[in-house]
Amino acid sequence: MADTHGLFEIAMQASGNLRTSLLDQISSGEIGIPSMVWQEFRDLYPQEATSLEPFVTSTIGMRKRAYTAKAGSIAEKLNSGFIQGPYESGIDIQVAAIASVEKCHVLTSKLQIAHYKKMACNATDLESWLKS
Repeated sequence: MADTHGLFEIAMQASGNLRTSLLDQISSGEIGIPSMVWQEFRDLYPQEATSLEPFVTSTIGMRKRAYTAKAGSIAEKLNSGFIQGPYESGIDIQVAAIASVEKCHVLTSKLQIAHYKKMACNATDLESWLKS
């Protein structure tokens, strides 16, 4: 699953073969995109979103109660009130909640890995993602 930082890393990937592989992973759902991440990415990076849009065939919503409960638990532990994150919208908490419930890693930037660790969530940067 990718957060906004991870999507930006993918969008900025210059290598044709690597970019194709990553876009295939998005299309197949191997790299999941939460709906709130996709919306934030489209708002912040409209040109990059246009290049990725044909490959984002579905998004993950916060429909499961387990996601919402986990997000509340994470926010409480961080004492954040859901207003914490790179763009002050709390999306990172929701991403961490989905990733924790689904037991998957978050594809993000190197700078964000420590932030996700504070939320007891597994996160990895693009370089590490590609090695796994």
